Amino acid sequence: MVIAELPRLEDVRLAELEMYNLLDTAPEKEFDELRELAAEICNCPVSLITLIDKDRQWFKSKQNIDETETPRDVAFCAHAILSNEVMIVEDAAKDVRFFDNPLVTGPLNIRFYAGAPIVSPAGHNLGTICVIDQQPRVLTKQQERALTILSHQVTQLLELRLKSNLILKRAKDLIALNEESATALIKQKDEESLFVAKQLHENIAQDLATVRLYLNMLQTDGAKQSDLITVAEKALSQALANVKDLSYGFSPTTLETSDLHQLLENLIATHRTSDTTIKLDVTGYISLVSFLQALSCTRIVEAWLDVLFQQKDLRIVHVKLEVGSDIRLTIIDDAGRRSFEEREKELFIHSLYYRVVALNGRVRFVEPAEGFNELHILLPLLQQ
Repeated sequence: MVIAELPRLEDVRLAELEMYNLLDTAPEKEFDELRELAAEICNCPVSLITLIDKDRQWFKSKQNIDETETPRDVAFCAHAILSNEVMIVEDAAKDVRFFDNPLVTGPLNIRFYAGAPIVSPAGHNLGTICVIDQQPRVLTKQQERALTILSHQVTQLLELRLKSNLILKRAKDLIALNEESATALIKQKDEESLFVAKQLHENIAQDLATVRLYLNMLQTDGAKQSDLITVAEKALSQALANVKDLSYGFSPTTLETSDLHQLLENLIATHRTSDTTIKLDVTGYISLVSFLQALSCTRIVEAWLDVLFQQKDLRIVHVKLEVGSDIRLTIIDDAGRRSFEEREKELFIHSLYYRVVALNGRVRFVEPAEGFNELHILLPLLQQ
């Protein structure tokens, strides 16, 4: 018996086989139908779809055979994956490679074998679709061609299955991110509500209570009227200042005449540090952007700056905004290379994704180039 050599780049081939996550899975109708068609076309009682693992030959689909796998050393398919052509053994008892093989001399009594390799898109032979008989046979050219076509269909099925699994995983990840970000958003809203309640109770309400106290005292102590009015005026001024400070927590300015450029300048001024350089470029028809949309754009930039300033190696940030028929916002940074999944999670957790979607916008990452990362946001220009 001749044991098949290992294919070239065997470690890579095995890694790709593992990627498909198909080994030891349950039977699937789509594979069974292709295997059954191979048996019908070649007029053979046994047909298989096999995958060649490190030490075994495993059957994804089988017909008229009890075993689910065999050792790789005795597998005909281990020889078949060494070529991209259909391997045909018309009479195994007369073949020097197989005449003393236990699959030939044992209960399976294999005589005829024909197997077409299942070739991955990367060019690695993962297994075969094959037909077997206990009688010597000869395949016609048409049958051989049909077996090759079926092997191509198995490859397409593998790819479709892989893409489906990736889509399902992607959907699960997005659902998990959505739930996590929703929780974070609720927490953020609760914290904002708590902050407002605390400010109203501890500062504004107390200041107003002080004003009321002094106004009541005016009614009973006319001699100190001037002093009481002065103190009440100071308490009222403090209450107004606290209201104004509280409003700044929700809007950077109460002047709706402030344009987008000014809002971004004010924001960036609060984020500049001695270790980080932030550059701002604003071009186009800024006057066309309404105050509310300008405020939304500012909040989007603020959310991503908060993300970037959590990165220890951040040194440069470049915010570019161009207003034309739409609003194009680009934020470039040098905060190291992070995976797409990590950056995507940050979009959700910091509610930036929802801010963009709420404005009917789109957000995407551009792969790092020359040590920089780029976040691109496109927003439609809303009518004022």
